[in-house]
Amino acid sequence: MQVTPKIEDLQDLMRPVGDFYVWTRDYWTDLGRSKDGFGSGMLTFGLWDPSTQSMFEAQENLRQLVVRSLGELPPAARGLDIGCGIGGAAVRLARERDVTLTGMDLVPAHLEIGRKRTQKAGMAQRIKFRLGSSMNMPFANETFDFSYCIESSFHYPDKQAFCRENFRVLKPGGVAVLADITCEDNSLVTFRKDNYFCGADEMRRLIRAAGFTVESTESIGDRVFQPLLRYVEKFNAGRRDKLRRYWNLVLRNYAALFDQGKMGYEIFVLRKGHRRD
Repeated sequence: MQVTPKIEDLQDLMRPVGDFYVWTRDYWTDLGRSKDGFGSGMLTFGLWDPSTQSMFEAQENLRQLVVRSLGELPPAARGLDIGCGIGGAAVRLARERDVTLTGMDLVPAHLEIGRKRTQKAGMAQRIKFRLGSSMNMPFANETFDFSYCIESSFHYPDKQAFCRENFRVLKPGGVAVLADITCEDNSLVTFRKDNYFCGADEMRRLIRAAGFTVESTESIGDRVFQPLLRYVEKFNAGRRDKLRRYWNLVLRNYAALFDQGKMGYEIFVLRKGHRRD
């Protein structure tokens, strides 16, 4: 018999991850500002095309790729942002599409920032935030038309539960986009505490075991790791505090693993109930 963990237990399990993001949030907010000083509201690595000049642009590139991957949505579609962070991606999507959104995260401070962001943007009626775990989502079956999860799932220790829950809360025919880092050998990751990477093939297996069809997979690691490392090292130049040293070391490790073929960044587009393979 499968035992469903309580939200309090999952919060305790994931608390170190939440503490980490609170520690690094302001740094990534500064890193992701536009030349006009406007913050992206996203805490992601971004997608770096040859013309990309800033983290702000890179994060927006990645978000746009995820949105395009959702494809055509039904009118007034209901969506779930899994691991929503501080709400930047949700606000932009609500401006672009006829959707209502629920942002779910396990960090209460992020949810509060997200609520303030949506209120300021005049989106409070279309975007709601909910404390919850990806491994035990606080929603009824078949609640959402679509979901997306950007750079969050590598923190989930039970990816099988995450995939099952994602499948459960989607309506038949619903689409899910999963954008995240993959790694073939966790022992090669320098800072792996509270990171639970798995390889791309293993992720596909878990996705299919949950019931999804994998409609497409796009590998974008060549437009993530090395260009991000160059940008961050330039941003950090001349400053040697603990946070900047940490990110220099992390990203050098990730870039090296990508060059060795051990790490990647995948965009999985998944469908519930429409079988095409």
